Amino acid sequence: MDLFNRKSFKYCLIAFFMRFSVAVAQMESAWLKPVENLAKAEKFIGKAVSRKAGVVIFPEEFITGALGELGKKRKKFIDFDGKYLEHFRALAKQYKIDIVPGSWYEGEKGKLFNTAYYIDRKGKVKGKYRKNNLWLSEKSYGTPGKTAPVFKTRFGKAGLAICWDLAFPLHYQRMAKKGAKIIFQPSLWGSTYNGKPVKYNPEERHVDAMCVSRAFENNIILAYCNATGKVKKIGKALGHSQVTVPLKGALKKLGTEEKMFVQEIDLSILKEAELAYRNRKDLKRL
Repeated sequence: MDLFNRKSFKYCLIAFFMRFSVAVAQMESAWLKPVENLAKAEKFIGKAVSRKAGVVIFPEEFITGALGELGKKRKKFIDFDGKYLEHFRALAKQYKIDIVPGSWYEGEKGKLFNTAYYIDRKGKVKGKYRKNNLWLSEKSYGTPGKTAPVFKTRFGKAGLAICWDLAFPLHYQRMAKKGAKIIFQPSLWGSTYNGKPVKYNPEERHVDAMCVSRAFENNIILAYCNATGKVKKIGKALGHSQVTVPLKGALKKLGTEEKMFVQEIDLSILKEAELAYRNRKDLKRL
């Protein structure tokens, strides 16, 4: 192989490894029916594998549905022994795909944490995150996490966020400063509250704007997976799951339908954005 061909091969190889595909599963959950919801999730995982996705992500609290308004019966649906984590570790190994299995409430030492994981295709837990910024109804029973961990995946350094974190830019800055390139974000964001429409109905605009803003201001790729459909005691979930990147904005975005999409991501967009704006360099000064 001559020098020119070796260089061409090298650049093609680099370009190949800078690409990966994420499957975003915008699901409607059956309230307080974990078995039914887990079965549906496995079907989505099978579809993600058939479409060559490297990682699949699910919404926040999709296993049980929202627990915020459940009251004293909530304890029955809290994971105290790690059963959901083990379930998804087994699925990751079985289907040979990385999984961000939404989030669920875990109990530890008398405290409840809304927790998300990143599990690789060998069933190894690469990242664990406890929701830092709790939604209003969560504050009466949940305990906020304090850290913003960044971890290595086969696609690059990554971090996790959950739902209401989206409104707090500092969380993403913390991860970007640690070198995160990809943020995976399960969500259960509503379009109504307590079953009643908000006067100005701003939620679509808020979510769309913040997803693009978090990607741009931190020079990251954001895979945001929201729930859809009716949510018991709350009203309706917004949907609008999307993958956003700097320079281009939303590469793919759903409406309110239950649907999974697979989006190829080219990590080289981060290098282009950094050349244009130097966001990462400036973040180091903060």
